[in-house]
Amino acid sequence: MKPSTWIYWFLMLPIISFNGEAQNRVTPNEVNDSAKYTGPIIDMHIHAFDENSSFSRMLGQEMGLAMTGKAYKASSSMEKLKEETFAKFEEYNIVKAMVSQGELWYDYAPEKIVIGNNHFLSIDELRKKYKEGKLDVLGEVAPSYQGLLPTDKSLEKYFDLAEELGIPFAYHMFPGGPPGSAYFMYPNIRAFQGKPLQLEEILLSHPKMKIYLMHAGWPYLEDMKALLYAHPQVYVGLGVIDWVLPEKEFHHFLKGLVNAGFGSRIMFGTDQMIWVETIDDAIAAVNSAIFLSMEQKEDIFYNNAARFLGLSEEEIKKHKGQKNQTIAE
Repeated sequence: MKPSTWIYWFLMLPIISFNGEAQNRVTPNEVNDSAKYTGPIIDMHIHAFDENSSFSRMLGQEMGLAMTGKAYKASSSMEKLKEETFAKFEEYNIVKAMVSQGELWYDYAPEKIVIGNNHFLSIDELRKKYKEGKLDVLGEVAPSYQGLLPTDKSLEKYFDLAEELGIPFAYHMFPGGPPGSAYFMYPNIRAFQGKPLQLEEILLSHPKMKIYLMHAGWPYLEDMKALLYAHPQVYVGLGVIDWVLPEKEFHHFLKGLVNAGFGSRIMFGTDQMIWVETIDDAIAAVNSAIFLSMEQKEDIFYNNAARFLGLSEEEIKKHKGQKNQTIAE
């Protein structure tokens, strides 16, 4: 999710007191131990920021979410954010994370960071980063905030580059911003811009491109199923919807994808920005999905991303602590 979205969300929607029945979410401690997946996790959606980020104004403050009634406390500094994020990685056995601006954190734990950069950099800048080992994923790309569709001509060269370099493309498919943001924040954004089927011509013209749709195309479940059926190279990430949405809604959407047969192309993600406790809730939301078998949870938390990223068998064995382990094609 685009960083400035959350800044304005916070400014426009301060902590709210809720009356009546609250939207309940399962916390990590409330998930039955027998249902918890505790193996290695790959988070396909994390953000890193420097001190000049516009997120700095929100450090140490709380953000309230109207849809769930939850509030999250931001880290007190960018250095603390890094330290607290990696502490969560250790707590939950997160062995790799796709981090937008990941070069900011790469030296801290190079074995864990998959570096992402987006389309705000020029093609020449991205090529340079790739040659320097500072570009593993082209993303998060979120042009809908500027009112652009994926078919906009200005984006074509970025799809071309991802296919040429053989790196994944992480495309933001979510209306974006708080409810009603077109009226006060992003005048060019429209809900229909989140419809996944708009990517069809891009996919057909870039058949070798590896792509995953961040936020899994919520709320367009039927469109998302159609796209996944028609284009087997497409994967989805669960970032943000696994902690922003009420749990029943998240489970409804996730179950729809799984029941349609696409469980092997769903990847875990958090879209963690400066609120590290969102990692707790995102993991709990998947673990509390009683319709998922342990094998399906393992696929979502690790196997699918390991396959998508092309991790070596040696690295997979290391993550799983097993002598013989392969990821099924």
